[in-house]
Amino acid sequence: MKNVISYSRVSTDEQAQQGYSLDYQEQTIQRYCELKDYKIIQSFREDHSAKDFERPEWRKIIKLVKSKEKQKDKISSVVILRADRFSRNLLLSLVEKAKLNVFGCTVEFVEGGIDLTSPESLVVEAIQYSLPQVEIEKLSLRTREGSYKCRLSGGWTGSPLRGYKSIRLEKFPSMALNEQAPIIKEAFEKMATGLYSADQIRRWLNSKGMKITKNQFPNIIRNIAYTGKILILPFKDQPRKIVDGLHPSLVSEELFSAANHVLDGRKRNMNFNPEKSDLYPLKGFLRCPIHNRTLSAYGSKGRCEIYHYYVCTKNRCPRYPIQWAHDQIERILDQIQFSAKTVNHYKKILAKKFDSMDLDRKRKQRELERELETLKGRKTYLQNEYLEGKITAADFNELKSTIEVKFFQTDLELSNLKSQKTPFKDYLDNDIPLMEDLVGFYQRADGRSKKKLLGLIFSDKIEFDENKVPKFSFTPPINSLIQISKNAEKDEVSIEQLEGFVRGSGDFKFLRI
Repeated sequence: MKNVISYSRVSTDEQAQQGYSLDYQEQTIQRYCELKDYKIIQSFREDHSAKDFERPEWRKIIKLVKSKEKQKDKISSVVILRADRFSRNLLLSLVEKAKLNVFGCTVEFVEGGIDLTSPESLVVEAIQYSLPQVEIEKLSLRTREGSYKCRLSGGWTGSPLRGYKSIRLEKFPSMALNEQAPIIKEAFEKMATGLYSADQIRRWLNSKGMKITKNQFPNIIRNIAYTGKILILPFKDQPRKIVDGLHPSLVSEELFSAANHVLDGRKRNMNFNPEKSDLYPLKGFLRCPIHNRTLSAYGSKGRCEIYHYYVCTKNRCPRYPIQWAHDQIERILDQIQFSAKTVNHYKKILAKKFDSMDLDRKRKQRELERELETLKGRKTYLQNEYLEGKITAADFNELKSTIEVKFFQTDLELSNLKSQKTPFKDYLDNDIPLMEDLVGFYQRADGRSKKKLLGLIFSDKIEFDENKVPKFSFTPPINSLIQISKNAEKDEVSIEQLEGFVRGSGDFKFLRI
């Protein structure tokens, strides 16, 4: 009685879990061994590609055959259903067979068996090993031909890009924009400015919920498909070409080109000196009343020192010493500092508002957790229906895929919700006190923080008239708070007024730096 090993193989985990091929192979091999009076020492199952022999279970077989080479229960053969389950590469098949022969073991197929005692057996064996390779190469060629024709017509083959989802347009697969599209577009815009490194933008994308490695990010920026085009690689005698795709463009060709110029180092990164921002915080906020142009700033060298001014680039316009201009702005800020009474009223309303927001978040979290449990139940029910033969494999896979997509989206939403924390304490303790001491905060802040604060307070550029009196306008939230502050001084402010301000401003961050 010969001692043998049974070996069954499929290509993927999915086939191993959902298909019946492994069971069929193993049962057929068992019946064959019973007819031949073979003793199966051990059975091995594999879910791995046949392109090579770097397979975990196959390595175990080689190790087992080698260990029993000189023992009484020596293994004579590895029994496999047919040649394509063994390998799809002629050369590697012959090499692996020779390796087993060294240990006194052969490869035996249930289907298409060969009489190895015949001199012509080597030719027949070579043909048997080569047929799976020919089959896989023909399949690969047909796949590439289909992909080439699809892309030539503007279709998209393969997985969708980040910022897109897969759809089907008539007879061609394509892509449509998804909820990540605005984030990807903003990444292109950040790259085109030259102000950020590629890794800074990549880490920003990761903070938005995407998982992008250092090697993946440049490929996103360089992928011309984001402009609505499709790159077609050379195929047979056809050259490389670019065609219009059926999918919508996410970025313009100009933005795509600018971002790639920066990425490839062809555009000089702009180096903004932070000291100038500290020196000229009002640059960009002042306007010439004569020419309606934004004032610039410069330093003029005197006898003993350098004198700095805000100036119009046209001739014969007034120039404003920076210290004088800064004093004017501080006087304006001093006018809009809010009383402690206003702040206390405002704090109470925000406390109620933030508590309500946190209750909504927790309620939504419980709803998502219940939805996940429902989806788990549906998946279990679907599996039972499939095992009982009530639905087909095609229907099962389609429904299962729909449930898994919904489960992933819900789970992601739940994770994002759990990671959120109410800004209540931080906002009330750190931001609202700024309203009581705007001037002090402005004087202590650096140049960039001053610019941001001014942008949140003034709705338009500031002008100085012929008497050097400033003309300005406030943003709606500041106007509302000024009115509330006036009423608060008279003790006439109402809770309804503050609630109206909270609803009207819409953004509690108007003073967050």
